[in-house]
Amino acid sequence: MKKLDWYILRKFFSTFVFCMLAFTVIAVAVDSSEKTDDFVKTGLSTFEIIRQYYVGFVPFIWGMLFPLFVFIAVIFFTSKMALR
Repeated sequence: MKKLDWYILRKFFSTFVFCMLAFTVIAVAVDSSEKTDDFVKTGLSTFEIIRQYYVGFVPFIWGMLFPLFVFIAVIFFTSKMALR
């Protein structure tokens, strides 16, 4: 692959990873705020909640929202590239 191809791929994947992490943080924050009462009732520590619940929740969110991540990354990526 040529140098320009690597540049474009690097810019796209950095935008994609940023979108993926941003939406994951938002999804976990919203979900944890909705389930705070349930977590308190169970009496589990924060580490146990993360290990038992969010280790399975995050891949589920990634799988469900993967097309959205790609779409938003493409929109942001192409708009950034158009400015140059």
